[in-house]
Amino acid sequence: HDPEAPWSRYSIAEVKNVNRSDSKSAFWPLFRHLKVLHFNFVLANLFSVLVVALRRFDKDMSSGQHGAVIAGRIIAEAIRKKATGDSSEYDVIVKDLCAQELPSIQLQRWLQGLCYCISSLSRGCDKLVGATLQLLWAHRDEKTANQYLEYLDDLVGAHAEYLSPCAYMLIKLFIYDESYGPSENQVAFQRVHTALNHGLELVPAGIRCIKQHLISVCPYKGKSAEIQEYFILNCLEVAGNHPALMVDIFEILTEHLIKLDVDLSRDDLVTELEAAESEADTQFQLELDPEEDCGMSAEAAAAPPVMPNVGAQKLDVCMEHILMFARKHCHDANGEVCLDGATLIFQAMCKAFDKVLLPTHGTSHVQFILFSLCAVDQSFVEGFLHLLWSKAEDFNTPAILRQAALAYMASFVARAKYMPIGTVTLSLNILSKWILQYISQHDGSAKSIPDTAAHGVFFSACQALLYIFIFRHKELLEMEDGHSYLQRLNFQRIVSCRLNPLKVCLSTIVEVFAGITCKHEIVFCFTIVERNRRIVLPSGTSSHGKDPMQLGSFFPFDPYLLQRSASHFENLYVHWKDVAADAFIVAADDEANESEAAMPFPAPTPPTEHSLIGLNLTPLSPMCLSPGFDKLSFS
Repeated sequence: HDPEAPWSRYSIAEVKNVNRSDSKSAFWPLFRHLKVLHFNFVLANLFSVLVVALRRFDKDMSSGQHGAVIAGRIIAEAIRKKATGDSSEYDVIVKDLCAQELPSIQLQRWLQGLCYCISSLSRGCDKLVGATLQLLWAHRDEKTANQYLEYLDDLVGAHAEYLSPCAYMLIKLFIYDESYGPSENQVAFQRVHTALNHGLELVPAGIRCIKQHLISVCPYKGKSAEIQEYFILNCLEVAGNHPALMVDIFEILTEHLIKLDVDLSRDDLVTELEAAESEADTQFQLELDPEEDCGMSAEAAAAPPVMPNVGAQKLDVCMEHILMFARKHCHDANGEVCLDGATLIFQAMCKAFDKVLLPTHGTSHVQFILFSLCAVDQSFVEGFLHLLWSKAEDFNTPAILRQAALAYMASFVARAKYMPIGTVTLSLNILSKWILQYISQHDGSAKSIPDTAAHGVFFSACQALLYIFIFRHKELLEMEDGHSYLQRLNFQRIVSCRLNPLKVCLSTIVEVFAGITCKHEIVFCFTIVERNRRIVLPSGTSSHGKDPMQLGSFFPFDPYLLQRSASHFENLYVHWKDVAADAFIVAADDEANESEAAMPFPAPTPPTEHSLIGLNLTPLSPMCLSPGFDKLSFS
């Protein structure tokens, strides 16, 4: 369009007819001008393309497309150079990943690159993989956390040998991070469980490593209540997602709760509870504003009860979560019993009981998990009793475990309100038959003396028989042939044998048993009791000042003291006050109101004239007199 241009004087036809030799001279100015125009056009467009490309590159780096390729090539090249002996670039990448304040966008780019070259992360890259497993990812933003989850899936899917270290990293995150709030920790726990579930789906055989990792991560008993609580919750979540781990997890949790339980002194706990109740009553009496008092009472009623002891608080919260987990898996949405789920939990708890709980002395609360589970179905009651009796009658089992099994059996049969009377009579029959057989075998021997070292299992069986009878005698006598049934148990031979079990059994149990059986004319043993009071067995005294020839007072299902989780046993438990009135044991008002947590029933008191009126006895009745005494003083 330029009239001054050299080519403007030529027409199109003339241009077409120009010889090839003249074209260079004639059209050179045109070619030169077009070349300049073309260069400027290409340069301008190239700049625009580069700007767009850079913008798209930065966008794609965060979206995991081109950025993953570039980062992946960088990592792959570093791994290749490391194999040849040059690990400088490899070490730079590891150092960058180990940075504590690594920005989220940079972390995403590295994770995308690792996913791109995931096949290169063989065993020789343990240092690089280890650095990624040390990353603080669970509490980051959702995009970064999801990218990390994708990396873990790719890593475990391509290299199954990395499942164990990945699982260990995830299980360490079961510990509550006190630098974050509860809501942030809940989000982190959900991400951890998602990653663990995906990993076990990809490599099912990796389930074998979970138990050992849980044991190694289990928090110390001195850690805070939040750490204890959320560790229990996370373990239960794993058990619910992977039923194959139910047995292992219940064993771990039982052992962990035992450490919390035995650390509590039952007597101290009773004292603290009584002091707390007394203080609450005092504050209530001093409250002057009725409206304010009502508001505080409503708030207190809405909040769960808190134990005065810090250790008891930890155990109470943990027990509450385990009992809630058991209730959830033992019943469906309609409240009906789900026998499959309940059986799985019951069997897991029985194995934990056999392996961990039974050999441990002094636990007061953990065993109530089984007590609650047995209430779900009668088959569980029979299964638990079978487990206990198989231990008690097995001569290959250590005597201390046999005695513990008998203590559990006695306490369970006595305290379980849901146990039918048929099961109670079956238990009494088994105990009575075994005791009578033992008497037949040993009563004529020269060693037939009250020796707990030689006959400890026998005396434990006798005490179990008496203990069950004391708590269940009212129901037994209400049976159609109740009195004749009790006569067939042959209490008379048991209490009058040369082994003299009434001398070794707890004096409290013996006195209550003597009063009940005498009142109902089942067996008369006051004479034996009085004679035993004058017998001094040839034995030393213990360092605690107690009679070493008397059995211990370990009854595993004595009253449950934890307040928050106690609601699970309200309708399942037989309290001593429910049977004390019928036992004709009359005590002073203060003793009657004394908390039964300190002992299985009120403290023994010497019989008085008034206490024997209900039995139609007086202090001078023939059965109350010992041989050689004309008058017996009960003061």
